[in-house]
Amino acid sequence: MSESDRQDVMTTTILWDLDGTLLRAAGTGRLSYTAALLAVTGAEFPTTPIEMGGRTDPDIASLVLVAAGFDDPALVPLLLDAVDAYYSASATDLRALTTATPGAAAALHAFAGASVTQTVVTGNLESVARHKVEAADLRHHLHLEHGGYGSDHRVRAELVRLAVRRLDAAGLRADPARTWVVGDTPRDLDGARQAGVRCALVATGTYELDALDTLGADAVFADLTDLDRLLDLVVS
Repeated sequence: MSESDRQDVMTTTILWDLDGTLLRAAGTGRLSYTAALLAVTGAEFPTTPIEMGGRTDPDIASLVLVAAGFDDPALVPLLLDAVDAYYSASATDLRALTTATPGAAAALHAFAGASVTQTVVTGNLESVARHKVEAADLRHHLHLEHGGYGSDHRVRAELVRLAVRRLDAAGLRADPARTWVVGDTPRDLDGARQAGVRCALVATGTYELDALDTLGADAVFADLTDLDRLLDLVVS
């Protein structure tokens, strides 16, 4: 494909969030950080509540360390390496704990049939994201090589921008007016808005439908089973 041809390819694009949107990996976030914190510092997981929804793994690692009494940025990459190692060693357990959200598999299939480019924007480390997608059996139709991951940047809007740049580099020009973040938290919406793309939210994570309705997203869904409306919104 020539450079001029690459610039002419315009795509409708979905940047899917993972946890709470396409899948649920019950309790694995806390389990991984509990094991990682013990391995790196010898400390137990803090009793202070830590809200992980929509955050990137570097953010979560910093919060966990501070809550456990370790205010040392040099420990963050060590903790993330230990989180990565936990998931790599727990593939069988992860499959038992991970499920696709209602309608997720059908939505991926339907958008692929409508020639929509699909990748992910997630706070997970790339390796962890790949483990979760595999465990939920959602690897089909997702161009994971074009995604944005917590291992790339700690700011969610930068992950959206990075995914768009990776699509562009692959010859798939993501038009902002036809690029959608689909997520389940206010942070997904904030990242989409800061990056200048559209956003739909689903109430399959920790936020109720009524709470999401007040945030000003382009659309809000109870779950991904409302496929006709979702398709009409994105593809039209």
